[in-house]
Amino acid sequence: MKILFIGSGCACRLPFVEYLFKKKIQEAEVPDIEVESADMAMWGVTSNESGIPESSGPDKVGNLLNQADFIVVMEGRQRNFLTRFMDYSSWNKIHLFLDYCTSGKEHLVGSVCGDLDYQTQDEEMTNGCMNLVARIKAFLKEHLGEKTEISTLITA
Repeated sequence: MKILFIGSGCACRLPFVEYLFKKKIQEAEVPDIEVESADMAMWGVTSNESGIPESSGPDKVGNLLNQADFIVVMEGRQRNFLTRFMDYSSWNKIHLFLDYCTSGKEHLVGSVCGDLDYQTQDEEMTNGCMNLVARIKAFLKEHLGEKTEISTLITA
């Protein structure tokens, strides 16, 4: 199973969440999980004056998204942007990380690079990763023996 974490240029948040998730998935002894991260800024994604993201590299985006079984975005606007490159039937692969955090509050969006309470954010992100691991374990337990394609079965 391939899990893709997607961020949008914050040098701290994406690598931190990816590290925590890899640590939690290893602690949970979940086999055959490949974790990758991608920064939308590296795809040439920018925001125009209206705040709507645009991309100069849709082929890169599409290929990466099609290879992933489970996509975790840091912000809701990233989910909305990614749906431009995916068939509707694959939208269920996209999961908002905040949905897995205990508080689910927007204070985590863009804030790890700011000067807010790092301990609280560490706890929230750790809880988010633990909940995400639990979701993946439950999915794998339920569907491990079936021949159904993973991307069509994972829902939040």
